Amino acid sequence: MLRSIARIIVRYRIPFGILTLFLLVVSIYGIQNLQFETDLYKELPQNLQSIKDYQILQNEFQGGDNVIIIVKISNIEEGGVYDIRDPRVIDSVYKLEQKLKEHPYVSQTFSIADVFMQSLGRLPRNEAEVKFVLNALPEDVRNQLVSSDYTMTLIAVTISRDKNQRTLTQVYRDIQRDIEDTNFPKNVEVAQTGSIGITYRILTLLQSDLNKTMAIAFVMVIFLLIYFYRSPVRALIPLTPLAFGVTMTLGFMGLAGIPLGITTTTVGAMIVGMGIDYGVHLTNRYYEERKKGRSIEDSAEEAIAETGKALLGAALTTIAGFAALGFSVLPALQRLGFVLIVGLSLAALNAVIITPAVIMLEEDLMKLIRGHSEIPEIRAHSGFLAQIFSVLGRSIKNHPKTYLTAVILLTLLFTYGITQITTEVRMDKMLPEGIPEIQAINDVNNEFGGMDEVDVIVQADDVRNPVIVRDIYRFEKSVLADSYYNNVFEGDSIADTVIKDYGYIPEDKKKINKALEDSNLVTDDYSMTLVRFKGNFMGTSQEDFNRIMRYFEEESSNANFPPGVSVRVTGDSYINYVLNELTNRDIPRISTYGTLFVVLIVLLLFRSPKTSMAMILPMFLGAFWTLGFMGLARIPFDQTLAGVISMIVGLGVDYGMHLTHRFKEEMDGGNPHPIVTAVESVGPGILVGALTTAGGFLALLFGSLTPIHNFGKALAFGIFASMTAAYLVTPSLLQLFYGKEIKRGGGEK
Repeated sequence: MLRSIARIIVRYRIPFGILTLFLLVVSIYGIQNLQFETDLYKELPQNLQSIKDYQILQNEFQGGDNVIIIVKISNIEEGGVYDIRDPRVIDSVYKLEQKLKEHPYVSQTFSIADVFMQSLGRLPRNEAEVKFVLNALPEDVRNQLVSSDYTMTLIAVTISRDKNQRTLTQVYRDIQRDIEDTNFPKNVEVAQTGSIGITYRILTLLQSDLNKTMAIAFVMVIFLLIYFYRSPVRALIPLTPLAFGVTMTLGFMGLAGIPLGITTTTVGAMIVGMGIDYGVHLTNRYYEERKKGRSIEDSAEEAIAETGKALLGAALTTIAGFAALGFSVLPALQRLGFVLIVGLSLAALNAVIITPAVIMLEEDLMKLIRGHSEIPEIRAHSGFLAQIFSVLGRSIKNHPKTYLTAVILLTLLFTYGITQITTEVRMDKMLPEGIPEIQAINDVNNEFGGMDEVDVIVQADDVRNPVIVRDIYRFEKSVLADSYYNNVFEGDSIADTVIKDYGYIPEDKKKINKALEDSNLVTDDYSMTLVRFKGNFMGTSQEDFNRIMRYFEEESSNANFPPGVSVRVTGDSYINYVLNELTNRDIPRISTYGTLFVVLIVLLLFRSPKTSMAMILPMFLGAFWTLGFMGLARIPFDQTLAGVISMIVGLGVDYGMHLTHRFKEEMDGGNPHPIVTAVESVGPGILVGALTTAGGFLALLFGSLTPIHNFGKALAFGIFASMTAAYLVTPSLLQLFYGKEIKRGGGEK
């Protein structure tokens, strides 16, 4: 059947090419509609109670994004200010705050200037007034306004906005413009951070990383192809269908409304790295057949028919590995799996349809230019590289057990690394340390104890019930008493509002109702209220962060409230914790499903336990070694890497499949040395494919976001690990399984 399809592709290559060009034009239009998604909330399953509570926080309590503007003394040049208590600094802070309040999306601001307006009714005129007011404040309040060395203060801004890319960009740029338009004294540096600043920075880096990593991936692949094919023109043969596949994939995303996020930004570079394999193996087999003296058409048909079997199996197993991402509870990973399946399918189809047309066109043009036909010579079939694989094939044939022993020792080394694996999903950890937003948030955590929030929703028939208000007060004070353990430095609730008005909590609900008339901590129907805690939660280690969030869960579930009252944790910090827990649950689920799918497809395709084992074992080893490498290299699992094992399983089985397929072809044909021939002929193609695939993944190292860095390192290592395992394990097992049969001159028909 494949041979008949091959004849059709070769005969009708021009119509197929025209159809492909039409689809390419449509895809280019689709690329213009691509959108970027940076809202963490949309990356989570919407049916979870914690997500529903977060939505309540946003809708009922106008829970919005926060902007923290850091004002700090950055140097001590002459003629400038040296102390944040200088009245000129406070005057500039006040002017900036007034500019911010003019924006309709700014719901609340607070700064050191507000303290002076409340205390003096005006801004201070000299430093003595500043010191007098600050010294009159309680120490814990003063420490939240100015740093201990009086070189830093902050402006806290609460934002209510639509959660989309356009408004995010507008808010960030408006605030940045206000900062630049405010005339701060010399030596003062102003920077914005918080959820708006960090999310905006992630958005801009996503946009630049997509283009940068994809371009670098193409450059690395082109360089490798030119080296192996000894000609820039011949290097374009496998590259052309790949470029078509990548363009069509991105175009499909734009037309289907699939946004680019933290996970899907890597799609371009990944398809460049993975999709090149299909064109490389077809091209190598074509040149191998031409070297045997076959015609151009016959060589193209043979390449499609014979290599197509292995390519079909490789594509199916890779797709199976990615299909496991569909079982993730995270929408982002589900989208990534779907897009990669579409992308690899398009890359494989383009390779089978476009490669023969391009390769035959190249030979016809060269014949026209030179006046005669010339069979190309590539490095994969001659020179030093060919000698290496010839020696490797003969060595494995003679000493298969020695190579398997070496593999076992290598596996023991990576076993220790698996015990060191961690997880990290917090948004601020996605950015490199050197950018201004991260430096500013570090200043907040170090000097002001952090500005992170955890909200606790209290839901009842009527939260104005004096009993409930008193229980809220006790709950809040209990949490504050554990500040040494939970990093909380401030709490706020309706109980505080009532006590501020009356000095106690009255039994009369009408009095409580009057105190809460202007409170933003209670819903309009008084069925829900918030207990809001501030502290340094996100700035801690992942282990401490998880411990603190579990503390809030336990305190909320064990809180002493009347029957029928519900107490639940929510807020931005808690959502990051939920994401971490979901990621930890996803990793084994996705890895298991991916492995089962790949094993099932291999067994269905080859229907031989021994042959299947020779292909599958390197896949397991590649995934196992990658886990060990991640532990040793301190690469944590995140929402991007949750599916990496499933991906490596899908990719890693391809190398063993190509070797096994060629071994079976040679053995069935009566070749007395099928192992040697398989390693000599397919080994160089696997190396080229692995190098170009890893090159596509290593291009991710040039991205700016930490998860993309780690994703590139883990996948590149996984490719090399799978390739090494395939070279050492697959031929060794095949030699042990079929060696005696080959010596008898038989073959598995």
